[in-house]
Amino acid sequence: MLMWSTVVAFLLSLVAVGPLRGSAPSWLLSGAELVAVISLFALVCILESSGGNTDRSNPAA
Repeated sequence: MLMWSTVVAFLLSLVAVGPLRGSAPSWLLSGAELVAVISLFALVCILESSGGNTDRSNPAA
């Protein structure tokens, strides 16, 4: 659930920063940029924690 809400927040903020840049107020653009960065960071953290190396016997691998 957290991952899907993060994806939706990222996509909506990209729409606000991208095609709607000319008609959006400046406070919305700065907020959308902040949401895009935070949601991208959260997506990377979620993907890193869910996948990757599942063999805990060899941490160097």
